[in-house]
Amino acid sequence: KKSFQGPFKACHNIVKPQEFYRNCLYDVCMSNGAKKILCQVLEAYASTCKKHGVVVHDWRTPSGCRKQRASSCVYV
Repeated sequence: KKSFQGPFKACHNIVKPQEFYRNCLYDVCMSNGAKKILCQVLEAYASTCKKHGVVVHDWRTPSGCRKQRASSCVYV
């Protein structure tokens, strides 16, 4: 956050990260540091950036957030 570098750098001037950061900080603290919450917030920010036409670089590797797989359930 301090330097605003990294995979979201190109987005910061288009979609301000401050509100996402505040929400993330609150949500992660309220869930005892649940990584799932962190990953959901990062996914939301990445998605919002992409909707505004910004290229977001790989954020999953440095954050340790895996892409969610589609359910493999088959209903008969």
